[in-house]
Parts: sequence; structure tokens; C-alpha cells
Amino acid sequence: MPKRVESVEDMTVLLSLHDVSPVYENDIITTIDLLSDIGITELTLLVTPFYGLKKTNRISEGDIFTKFLKSLNLEIAMHGYSHFSKSGSLNEFDGLSQEKVAARIRDGVSIFVKGFGKKPTGFIPPHWDSPPKVIRAVKGVGLGYCVNGNSIHRHSDDLVFATSSRIISEGRRTLNMEASLIEIELGGSLQIGIHPLDHRTNKMLDFLEDLRNRLSYKFIGYNEFLKSTS
Repeated sequence: MPKRVESVEDMTVLLSLHDVSPVYENDIITTIDLLSDIGITELTLLVTPFYGLKKTNRISEGDIFTKFLKSLNLEIAMHGYSHFSKSGSLNEFDGLSQEKVAARIRDGVSIFVKGFGKKPTGFIPPHWDSPPKVIRAVKGVGLGYCVNGNSIHRHSDDLVFATSSRIISEGRRTLNMEASLIEIELGGSLQIGIHPLDHRTNKMLDFLEDLRNRLSYKFIGYNEFLKSTS
């Protein structure tokens, strides 16, 4: 039976800061401060528990970085396991069996529980690409939602919420928004993923300020949005 799909309300941004890892610690602190300066305090932190499979980037209990993230009192969701496949692809689950995908998801959740004392709220994959096997594995470990492209799958009732467009920065000099410009001017709902390096390399923060002040978009984290619609 096809899942029921509802549209996210216009003028809404589901906002996240992705690639949250100790490798970007200083830039993450700066980004949170800059967002606060422009009046944006609602967002989801997308934490990669074992970024690049490097021990120094693993989320650990009692670590200063982990304590800092907890102190922000923001939603913390899971963003892949290592973020990259062994070949360096952003689609780290490509080519893996259902069993191996499930094992990676379980291992990532275990790191979260040890580091933060609780499970992540949901799962947003690198590149926002979740093939069905990832969505099944995320539901299997009891996480609240999983994102695939413009769709947010809520697992409590199998309802899917759809945004009009998404803008995901990779922290490069060029911020590609061309495909979303019409939807933005029409007030369509958006998913926006900020990269920790954006404050150095592009105009993402200026763009967010324009959405807030000129176009009157409201910003919310994923879990808060899903709770508001239940």
C-alpha cells in the first residue's frame, strides 16, 4: 500500500548543520554563533559518529566536543556512519547488502548512545540520498524518521512529508541554488543543509538572513517539525 504523502507548509525551512564532527569543531562553534547573531536558533545538528573512519573524529563520551554539542540543547540526528565509502563516495551505503547497511546503522547508533546518552532522533544520509534499504534499517533500529531527497519518512505512522526543494551546501565557494530559486520566490518549503565551512567560503548565512528578514521564512529542526504535525 502506497504511503500517504503530505506537503510541508509553505514558508518553512527545515534547517540543519551537517558534517558535524570534531574535524570541523572550530567552524561549528563559529557557525552556531553567527546563526544566533541573525536570529536563527532552531535547527538540527547532523552528526557523523565516525567521520572518515578516523579515531580522532569518533564521537566519544566525555569529550569536550561532545559536551559542547550537548550543551547547545539542539536536536541531534545521525548523518551517515562514516560519511564516505571506502572509495571516497558520499553515498556510503551504495553496494552494501541490507545486512551490512543495518550493521552500520546499529554501530552508529551505539556510538551515539555511548557519547550522548541517547539515540539520535532520526537519520539524514550524506548527499540526502536514502535508498529503501537504508530507510528500512533506520526504522529497524527505532529512529523516528529518515530523509530521502525531498521526502521525510516518519516511522511512527509511516507518513511522508515532502518539501518543495532542498539546498545542501558542501562548503565550497559556489552555492548552487539555481534549481530552487523559483520555489523560494513562491514561498515553497525548503530543506537547507549548512556546511561548517560556509561562513568562510560562500554567502549561505547571508542567504538565510534574507530568507528570514525579507521573505519571512520560519526555521525549524526536523524533529520539532514532525512533533508539531503529530
